[in-house]
Amino acid sequence: MARSNLDPLLLLQQMQLTGRQTAPGLPEQVQAAPLWSGLGFRLGDAFFVTPLSDVTEVLVAPPYTIVPGTKRWVKGVANVRGTLLTIVDLPEYFGKEPVGQDEKARILVMSMPGLNAALLVNEVYGLRHFDEATERQDISSLSDAVFAHLTGAFLRDDVLWGIFDMHSLAESLTFKHVAA
Repeated sequence: MARSNLDPLLLLQQMQLTGRQTAPGLPEQVQAAPLWSGLGFRLGDAFFVTPLSDVTEVLVAPPYTIVPGTKRWVKGVANVRGTLLTIVDLPEYFGKEPVGQDEKARILVMSMPGLNAALLVNEVYGLRHFDEATERQDISSLSDAVFAHLTGAFLRDDVLWGIFDMHSLAESLTFKHVAA
């Protein structure tokens, strides 16, 4: 049969059939493990992560003005783009060594309605991702002042990353009572 005598519709149907028979299948769809993501930071020699929604920004510690009559872990207040932030040395709040004035120190501006506060930490590690199913750890046996504000932990490469709950900290009476 000469090619010019073929019906165009029949030719298209043959091409479609050939294409379906020789086409490779779709790749197998694999369900990815759910990941928990948060902002990693360090207090002394302990590592923590907090949900991204609890922090509005991370900044180099700005100059601050000391406020007389406050507890020693309240470093003072700082004007950050027109907003007065209370600067809290988080390790010192928990009875640990205060954060030194070095190039790694950062403040985490808390995202809490009605609270203009920033937490001074030793170092920020950026975004961290954890596999919830395999890395979640039970921390009920640990005892430290910080652990009262943790909702769990992840273990990765022999490093325990506590999940820090800023809402719990913001609601605690000791955190709210800053007068010396």
